[in-house]
Amino acid sequence: MRTTGKSGAALPALKKRYRVGIRLLDWSQGFGYRIFSGILEVARSGNDLELVFEQPSGGDIAPVVIDENWEGDGLLVYRYTATEATAWARKGISVVNLSTESPSIGRTFPQVTLDNEAAGEMAARHLLTLGLRRFAFWHDPHRRYSIERLEGFRRELGREGYETQVFEIPASHYSDRERASKIENLAWKLLAKLEPPVGLFTKDDISAVCAVRALATLGLRCPEDVPVLGVADDMVHCSITQPALSSVRFPGRQIGSKAMQLLLSMMQGKKVADETRILVKPVQLTVRESTGLVELPDEVVTKAMRFIRAKIPERGVTVDELCRAAGVSRELLRQRFQGMLGRTPKDEIDRQRAQIVCEYLRQTNWTIDRIAGDLGFGAADELCRFFKRTMKVTPGEYRRGGSPTRSE
Repeated sequence: MRTTGKSGAALPALKKRYRVGIRLLDWSQGFGYRIFSGILEVARSGNDLELVFEQPSGGDIAPVVIDENWEGDGLLVYRYTATEATAWARKGISVVNLSTESPSIGRTFPQVTLDNEAAGEMAARHLLTLGLRRFAFWHDPHRRYSIERLEGFRRELGREGYETQVFEIPASHYSDRERASKIENLAWKLLAKLEPPVGLFTKDDISAVCAVRALATLGLRCPEDVPVLGVADDMVHCSITQPALSSVRFPGRQIGSKAMQLLLSMMQGKKVADETRILVKPVQLTVRESTGLVELPDEVVTKAMRFIRAKIPERGVTVDELCRAAGVSRELLRQRFQGMLGRTPKDEIDRQRAQIVCEYLRQTNWTIDRIAGDLGFGAADELCRFFKRTMKVTPGEYRRGGSPTRSE
């Protein structure tokens, strides 16, 4: 529709004001607020939107309920029921699902989610830097995101010749009333099968909290015996344990931004297939005490690995200074590394340094010069030669293949 001004000239039609509902889970608020920041980033960029957020207020604000009776133009939801899906579809409401999970029956909607396999791969790469040779995964076989994280974790470890011990704890199939006690009772029985030192990757931060508590019941130390790593980087869950949890950070801002952009296009008439799924790679792994100093069976290798891990983020390490730090001869150090890790000290130094370069290439859009300076290389060409020798590709080739994303 077009209107006219006093002069009779045609004026642009007014833009439709869209009403958009946002529903996150109550237990996801720690990392869920990152999603909201991404949503706002798009919503405030010249778009006329009424945002309706299902947010508890302790009774001070009249509650907003987003369910099958909700009326509006669009929805961004973190999980939904088959009944809700049918009702929303019948009303013509555009919906984007922010969760990996969908109802087992009925209508599905386009998704924007974390790339769970990439999260699993990132977790494996981090645990590999600790010098471990045994690895385990805390798994809920009834959750798609857990299946995908296990797949990425197992695949990355398999590339290095390692297997993954899987502990199945089907928390999603327990009732709310008995879930906590069932998880606790099963967890310590399963984790008792661990043979330290072993790196434990859990499907999410909540499971990591449960794991740390179960390990304490068993008298196993974290991280000395069992380093533990979660997913989400939820500040509350990662801080309430002793030690604090390392975690793959949930890229909420990017997910919220992409989801809002997709929803806008759908509300404006763009046809998007229900099976569409946009994957957002994790861009950061927050390292805390739970994946700190691991005690390997060989004390010499443990001491040397700690030295490498402490120095590598800032500069290169020579085998000679590694020998001095470990207090042994060059030949003895080589024998100990071969026996414990199956590679030489020089191989391990290069492997850990190359992995850090990989993280920079994946997580940032920094120039090679800047990365070289930050990691203690003499110049960009030195980093390029090192990377080509160790990874068999150039930094540019690796970056293009890794689809780097700017960090939050």
